[in-house]
Amino acid sequence: MNPSVFILEDNPAFAEALIKMIENYPIRIDYTYAANLNTALRKIDEAVHYTAFFIDIALDDNIENTDGLSFAKFLSEKSAYKDTPVIFTTSFPDYVYEALNHLHCYAYLLKPFDRDDVFHQLDQILRTNDSIRFKTADGIYMKLDTDEIYYIQAFGRNMHFMTKHGEITSRQYTMKSLNDILPGSFERCHKSFLVNKKYIQSVNPRTKTLHLRGLDDDIPYGKEYRHQD
Repeated sequence: MNPSVFILEDNPAFAEALIKMIENYPIRIDYTYAANLNTALRKIDEAVHYTAFFIDIALDDNIENTDGLSFAKFLSEKSAYKDTPVIFTTSFPDYVYEALNHLHCYAYLLKPFDRDDVFHQLDQILRTNDSIRFKTADGIYMKLDTDEIYYIQAFGRNMHFMTKHGEITSRQYTMKSLNDILPGSFERCHKSFLVNKKYIQSVNPRTKTLHLRGLDDDIPYGKEYRHQD
């Protein structure tokens, strides 16, 4: 499945420029485009996993217009989108502070767009991530190197990260969102488990379990999982 981005931009010239840059990016990226808030709300589809949102803060020439921020607030309140990176685009830097401090702002781009800046943001979003940020069940914000994670288990709403530092629990992500943002070394081996393939020491087809280097307990894998050395 190709990565997919959602673009909310009222200026046809800027929208066309951004879409052309995305189309010229080395990796094929699908996109959904909307020119105003009402269209964006109508087009948004929770069945689609968007890799990122490009949102124009002011959706007309009036600096007082903040429909883009309203759309970002809408996204932040939806479980399907609250962890998806939002890149704000604007000609008016006045609202950047609010975007950075009160909404899920991943980055912002000042118009006119520069291809190198757009490509840099896509690189950051699509690259192999070497760390993940999350809020623990105890309310602690932390950053964890992905190489320190053995596996992740879903149990109800909780995600249990089994790491070199012990078990860490968070409710911030879902298995689907983790599967999309973690690097290629992670694979969903079971409906409730994401495993870091770097630590797989052996596979037991009889018990359908994986033994991970550095751990005593084995983890299960489903019938659709195909281990490759």
